[in-house]
Amino acid sequence: MKYGLNSFDVENAQTKINRQKEYLSTSNFVTSNGTCKSLLDVSMSANISSRYYAQLVNKVNTLQQAMTNLDLTPIFMTLTLDGWLHDLFYGDYSRFNDDLLCKLPENDRYGYFRTKALLQEAFNAHDLYMVLRWQWDSFFKTRTILNIRKETKIGYLFAVEPHESGVPHAHVLLYVPFSSIDKLKKEFEKIFGASQNIGQDKKRLSPEQIAKGELNGFQWTLTNPVGYILKYVTKSFMDIKNQAQIDELQAWYIKNRIVRFTTSHTLVPQWVYNKVYPLENDWLYLSDLKINSMCEWSAENDYFIFEDIKSGKTLQYERGLYQMFQDGSLVHEFGEMKEIKEPNTMRYRDKFVIREKRKTIKIELFNVKGQKIELYPKPIAHRKNYDLVQYYHKLNPELCNLQHFGLVQNECIKRGLIHGQIQSLNDFNTNFENIGA
Repeated sequence: MKYGLNSFDVENAQTKINRQKEYLSTSNFVTSNGTCKSLLDVSMSANISSRYYAQLVNKVNTLQQAMTNLDLTPIFMTLTLDGWLHDLFYGDYSRFNDDLLCKLPENDRYGYFRTKALLQEAFNAHDLYMVLRWQWDSFFKTRTILNIRKETKIGYLFAVEPHESGVPHAHVLLYVPFSSIDKLKKEFEKIFGASQNIGQDKKRLSPEQIAKGELNGFQWTLTNPVGYILKYVTKSFMDIKNQAQIDELQAWYIKNRIVRFTTSHTLVPQWVYNKVYPLENDWLYLSDLKINSMCEWSAENDYFIFEDIKSGKTLQYERGLYQMFQDGSLVHEFGEMKEIKEPNTMRYRDKFVIREKRKTIKIELFNVKGQKIELYPKPIAHRKNYDLVQYYHKLNPELCNLQHFGLVQNECIKRGLIHGQIQSLNDFNTNFENIGA
């Protein structure tokens, strides 16, 4: 069989998926509006849900549009591991020596593979995938990348697939300023020095690409780079609707616990998109609101608000309660607000990062008039009525962000704490009316 699988791997993977489907389809719940649904209806599993792939394509298109708007150049990269790493997949250490230990990670996040190599143990596909991720993260921390990130945003799309042997390799679309290509190419050759990456194969490259110095694994003149990366993404997902059984490729991802596709951070975080999905599922639209309108969110307090200044539409969520407003009037509402029993500050953070406990230092800042400035103000929707009114009267429109002032004033009006008309945040400029003055 292909991809280093044995005769039972596909069957075992299929059995695992069937059990997951059965459990999800037989686990039911009733929504706040009385609709009975199963966990399968709301699942976002890559192997079960057809919505997962649609969301992924939405995210890819959003990132592509955002990077294009920043006038960044896409570089299509192919990351293949060195031949001696392929040998370790079979437990062959004939080409390995102690000088190669520095090319393996040795930490909690990626794994203790130097120790594994010293013990001459065979590497599996997941081990080599973690080595590949370690190499990519090392590339992303180079001085060249760090200098670019000081000047502008950069983004990437990272797709993984197996060789016929089962050893993983990756295809990456990296968006950077055109002026940085030469420096990045040198960094690429240092970290991904396998001959398959830095060679100039005439079957892969045109004469024009070779003349420009492009490499097998480092190309920047492709006519449709997003199409290239989506080609690898598409074949890694099976057709949920029409394909009843998983194939060898799907079994390889499942058996080896390998993530098919990852991206850099978008303007709207994944957790916010997952929350806002029942109200709005277009990532590009939400990203546009982040740039051109007004929004805020808090993972710790389970809250977000988006306001479309042009259309007058507002999307709001707080601890389970979804609301949609049009020109200040509530037009749609579902769910119910729940108390947060435990702080969920760590919920959306990197689970691999080990953080040391440090003594908290209380810092207080005051403006020129002696008024205290809150560094991390509590989201306005979470404030009690008395606290909200006190906070509103303490805000000085001449010193604070006017649109934040508008959010506070609108919330007070909505609760009936002050009199006035709810205004669009776009109206809060130098000519706005301070109702509480």
